[in-house]
Amino acid sequence: MGLFTTKPIEEREPKAFEDLLKNKKVEVSPHALNHISSEQRKVFKEEELILLAERETPRKAFLQANGRYSAYYRREDGYRKLIFDIGNQTVTIVTFIDVKELPKINLEK
Repeated sequence: MGLFTTKPIEEREPKAFEDLLKNKKVEVSPHALNHISSEQRKVFKEEELILLAERETPRKAFLQANGRYSAYYRREDGYRKLIFDIGNQTVTIVTFIDVKELPKINLEK
């Protein structure tokens, strides 16, 4: 396992994860939108990601080996996975991806 891996190492209860985000400013990293086209960026706005993080409860949330968090939010056609870097006063959405279903993750004890 590499030093900065994205491998989930611990599952977090959705409400406990929400508590990590409470009272913090949520922002979107410029990198988060790099993988979508400029045409898609006209339709898809950063505010969508911010509102998702601020207002919805994730179905699953994990701490990753690199210290970041991944959270899965329900969408009409599957789930949206957001990767968060959580600081003392800010939460940065590092990237996101849409997936069809929740992953089956076997956390090693």
